[in-house]
Amino acid sequence: MKKVFSFDAETNGLWGQAFAIGALVYDENGVEIARFVGRLPETEVKDEWVRANVLPQLTAVPVTHTDYASLLADFAKFYLANKADADIVVHMGVPVESKLLIDMHSSGLIGDWDGPYPLCDVAGNLQQAGEDPTSVDGYVRKHGLEVPEFGTTHNPLYDSAVAAVAYRHLLSRRTV
Repeated sequence: MKKVFSFDAETNGLWGQAFAIGALVYDENGVEIARFVGRLPETEVKDEWVRANVLPQLTAVPVTHTDYASLLADFAKFYLANKADADIVVHMGVPVESKLLIDMHSSGLIGDWDGPYPLCDVAGNLQQAGEDPTSVDGYVRKHGLEVPEFGTTHNPLYDSAVAAVAYRHLLSRRTV
């Protein structure tokens, strides 16, 4: 099995800019080998649904950046340093995670050929396996899989971890 680079972002509304990004890189054996976490201050979050439902899940995630440009630049550096020879994994990556990639490219932080080829959206793997494509949480519960302790849904490290766990499990079950 290949290295897995799983990332997630929390955004200011579904189509807004990211204010928190998490990424985890696992080696071929599922051992974490790299981690990125970045967050902007709560004052950057204007969407009321996000303020009520997402911010409470981020109390353990420290504020690391003051603006989107610096958060995006640091994530782009991490992405470029860790994407080689990895399956790049998201869960339901449109519009949120795909927007990060587009913003990195539009800002000149990644080049034309630096995108993930392919971007593996675990939702499609779940659907192909006859599972609910909208819930990696449900999948890991159903199969008794363990997810590292990063909190719960809407914590970008947790969301990265649970997507990676589901993805690796689904790959291990495939038949050729």
